[in-house]
Amino acid sequence: MQINTEGDRILSTTQTTKSCHPCEGKGYISIRDCSGEIQREENCSFCNGSGKIEIEI
Repeated sequence: MQINTEGDRILSTTQTTKSCHPCEGKGYISIRDCSGEIQREENCSFCNGSGKIEIEI
């Protein structure tokens, strides 16, 4: 558990990970042309290729 202080308040935050929605946890996104053929695959820019994103609760 990480404790952040902001001004005179103490904010308690917990970080957890979940599967990245845009790449569906794969870590990469397939770029397709207009006919549906895969042209290339790129690292997901939302999770930086890890397939998971950290969220604070």
